[in-house]
Amino acid sequence: MINYQSRKAGITFTILSFIAGIALLSFFYSINRIVEPTLTLKNTLQCCPDLVSNCLLYLAMVNSVIPWIGIGVLFLGLLNGLPRLILSIMGSLKFANRLESARRRGRIYNRLKRLCDEELVKRIVVFDDIKINNAFTIGLFKPRVYLSVSLCKRLKNEELKAVILHEAHHMKKHDPLRLLIVAFVCDVFFFIPLSRYLKELFISSKEKAADDAAVAASKRPLELASAMIKLLRSKNDLILNSIAIWEHGSPAERIHRLINPKMDKSPDLSLLKSAVSFLIVVVLVGMLTLPSYAAKLPILGTTNCRSSHMLIINE
Repeated sequence: MINYQSRKAGITFTILSFIAGIALLSFFYSINRIVEPTLTLKNTLQCCPDLVSNCLLYLAMVNSVIPWIGIGVLFLGLLNGLPRLILSIMGSLKFANRLESARRRGRIYNRLKRLCDEELVKRIVVFDDIKINNAFTIGLFKPRVYLSVSLCKRLKNEELKAVILHEAHHMKKHDPLRLLIVAFVCDVFFFIPLSRYLKELFISSKEKAADDAAVAASKRPLELASAMIKLLRSKNDLILNSIAIWEHGSPAERIHRLINPKMDKSPDLSLLKSAVSFLIVVVLVGMLTLPSYAAKLPILGTTNCRSSHMLIINE
């Protein structure tokens, strides 16, 4: 089950990376080839001011304008994604510093050492905050597991161990960094209907993979389910962000899955959204790669308006 959920998350991550990679390559391809046809159009417009009505150069105009529309769409996506990316990183750093200042030491770490190995305990931060009763993983390159004092007090030893094993899986797989990348790609391609589904599928698969890892190590699925129920009953005034990995998705569904593994359910996939998303990607890539045709129009450098028209018609 762990491998299945991990593979599903990996496939989702690969699909999003592929979409981002294709768009990025198309963007650089377009930028390198759009300057010449744009200058061509400019020179031709100067040559023949009444171009639209008399010069039959619609193809040159389309080939020069459409790539810029594609670049504009990507630029809007970056305007949507970059601020959220920066806010997520800054918010995570600020939040981590806040928790570090509320860090507690002493007997509680002795309890943790009895539940898990010492190397893992070194990467656990226990903090005291009356507004937070939770466990999560934060950190891009050196993630850590964060446990609230109130949570540690509420959970029994086996429940706490299951929660730690769950978060340890997120930490070992660098899931906060992966989630940050997924969230950024989905924010950039917000106009693709399938992006939100892929993000939800990635988060759901990662949470289930961490659940499976905890169960495989502890052999006690009911303890993890019990801990999740206690978390649901507690009040958390915590603002979630895309850097921290915590109880995403439907906790009720995950609890039922822990009790009965056959009740595994993934987010519903809409065939219509899939078809529309594929069409949008194809159209966007087509718009960005259109300069390869526009560059063939032999107008640049010609000074005679009529000769320019004849070259295009002959083409």
